Amino acid sequence: MKKQRPVNLDLTTIKMHPAANASILHRISGVIMVFAIGILLWTLSISLSSAEGFSQIQGYLDGFFFSFIIFGCLSALTYHLLAGIRHLFMDMGHFEELASGNATAKLIMIIWLAVSAVIGVWLW
Repeated sequence: MKKQRPVNLDLTTIKMHPAANASILHRISGVIMVFAIGILLWTLSISLSSAEGFSQIQGYLDGFFFSFIIFGCLSALTYHLLAGIRHLFMDMGHFEELASGNATAKLIMIIWLAVSAVIGVWLW
Protein backbone atom coordinates (compact mmCIF):
# COMPACT_ATOMS: atom_id res chain seq x y z
CA MET A 1 0.00 0.00 0.00
CA LYS A 2 1.44 3.32 -1.10
CA LYS A 3 0.97 6.23 1.26
CA GLN A 4 0.84 9.61 -0.48
CA ARG A 5 0.44 11.93 2.43
CA PRO A 6 1.97 15.37 2.76
CA VAL A 7 5.31 15.26 4.51
CA ASN A 8 5.32 18.83 5.78
CA LEU A 9 2.04 20.68 5.49
CA ASP A 10 2.91 24.29 6.30
CA LEU A 11 -0.46 26.02 6.65
CA THR A 12 1.10 29.47 6.23
CA THR A 13 2.04 28.67 2.62
CA ILE A 14 -1.48 27.65 1.55
CA LYS A 15 -3.36 30.43 -0.26
CA MET A 16 -7.11 30.07 -0.18
CA HIS A 17 -9.27 31.45 -2.95
CA PRO A 18 -11.71 34.33 -2.26
CA ALA A 19 -14.74 32.03 -2.13
CA ALA A 20 -13.16 30.07 0.73
CA ASN A 21 -12.31 33.28 2.58
CA ALA A 22 -15.89 34.50 2.08
CA SER A 23 -17.25 31.25 3.48
CA ILE A 24 -15.02 31.39 6.55
CA LEU A 25 -15.89 35.06 7.16
CA HIS A 26 -19.58 34.17 6.82
CA ARG A 27 -19.23 31.68 9.66
CA ILE A 28 -17.21 34.10 11.79
CA SER A 29 -19.77 36.86 11.29
CA GLY A 30 -22.49 34.44 12.41
CA VAL A 31 -20.62 33.71 15.64
CA ILE A 32 -20.09 37.44 16.23
CA MET A 33 -23.81 38.03 15.76
CA VAL A 34 -24.66 35.38 18.36
CA PHE A 35 -22.61 37.30 20.93
CA ALA A 36 -23.95 40.61 19.63
CA ILE A 37 -27.51 39.53 20.40
CA GLY A 38 -26.66 39.42 24.10
CA ILE A 39 -25.11 42.89 24.05
CA LEU A 40 -27.97 44.39 22.07
CA LEU A 41 -30.65 42.79 24.26
CA TRP A 42 -28.85 44.08 27.36
CA THR A 43 -28.80 47.64 25.98
CA LEU A 44 -32.44 47.35 24.92
CA SER A 45 -33.56 46.19 28.36
CA ILE A 46 -31.69 49.01 30.10
CA SER A 47 -32.93 51.66 27.68
CA LEU A 48 -36.55 50.53 28.05
CA SER A 49 -36.44 50.20 31.83
CA SER A 50 -36.58 53.92 32.58
CA ALA A 51 -35.65 57.37 31.35
CA GLU A 52 -32.43 57.17 33.35
CA GLY A 53 -31.59 53.86 31.67
CA PHE A 54 -32.16 55.42 28.27
CA SER A 55 -29.85 58.30 29.18
CA GLN A 56 -27.28 55.81 30.44
CA ILE A 57 -27.24 53.97 27.09
CA GLN A 58 -27.01 57.29 25.25
CA GLY A 59 -23.98 58.10 27.38
CA TYR A 60 -22.42 54.75 26.48
CA LEU A 61 -22.97 55.45 22.79
CA ASP A 62 -20.99 58.69 23.10
CA GLY A 63 -17.92 56.69 24.11
CA PHE A 64 -15.52 55.15 21.58
CA PHE A 65 -15.49 51.64 23.04
CA PHE A 66 -19.24 51.09 22.91
CA SER A 67 -19.48 52.70 19.48
CA PHE A 68 -16.77 50.33 18.29
CA ILE A 69 -18.75 47.36 19.60
CA ILE A 70 -21.88 48.59 17.81
CA PHE A 71 -19.80 49.12 14.66
CA GLY A 72 -18.55 45.52 14.88
CA CYS A 73 -22.08 44.21 15.38
CA LEU A 74 -23.44 46.16 12.42
CA SER A 75 -20.49 45.20 10.22
CA ALA A 76 -20.94 41.52 11.07
CA LEU A 77 -24.65 41.77 10.36
CA THR A 78 -23.98 43.46 7.01
CA TYR A 79 -21.43 40.87 5.93
CA HIS A 80 -23.59 37.97 7.07
CA LEU A 81 -26.56 39.37 5.15
CA LEU A 82 -24.56 39.90 1.95
CA ALA A 83 -22.89 36.49 2.12
CA GLY A 84 -26.23 34.88 2.92
CA ILE A 85 -27.78 36.41 -0.20
CA ARG A 86 -24.79 35.12 -2.19
CA HIS A 87 -25.34 31.63 -0.77
CA LEU A 88 -29.04 31.78 -1.65
CA PHE A 89 -28.12 32.52 -5.28
CA MET A 90 -25.67 29.63 -5.20
CA ASP A 91 -28.40 27.35 -3.83
CA MET A 92 -30.50 28.30 -6.86
CA GLY A 93 -27.68 27.16 -9.15
CA HIS A 94 -26.05 30.49 -9.97
CA PHE A 95 -22.36 31.40 -9.53
CA GLU A 96 -21.32 27.84 -8.65
CA GLU A 97 -18.26 27.75 -10.92
CA LEU A 98 -14.90 28.65 -9.43
CA ALA A 99 -14.43 31.85 -11.46
CA SER A 100 -17.91 33.24 -10.83
CA GLY A 101 -17.81 32.11 -7.19
CA ASN A 102 -14.56 33.98 -6.65
CA ALA A 103 -15.92 37.04 -8.47
CA THR A 104 -19.06 37.19 -6.32
CA ALA A 105 -16.97 36.64 -3.18
CA LYS A 106 -14.78 39.62 -4.11
CA LEU A 107 -17.88 41.66 -4.94
CA ILE A 108 -19.55 41.07 -1.58
CA MET A 109 -16.31 41.91 0.23
CA ILE A 110 -16.03 45.20 -1.67
CA ILE A 111 -19.68 46.04 -1.00
CA TRP A 112 -19.23 45.08 2.66
CA LEU A 113 -16.20 47.34 3.05
CA ALA A 114 -18.08 50.23 1.45
CA VAL A 115 -21.15 49.74 3.66
CA SER A 116 -18.92 49.35 6.73
CA ALA A 117 -17.25 52.66 5.89
CA VAL A 118 -20.67 54.31 5.67
CA ILE A 119 -21.65 52.76 9.01
CA GLY A 120 -18.40 54.05 10.55
CA VAL A 121 -19.03 57.57 9.28
CA TRP A 122 -22.60 57.41 10.54
CA LEU A 123 -21.53 56.28 14.02
CA TRP A 124 -18.62 58.68 14.43
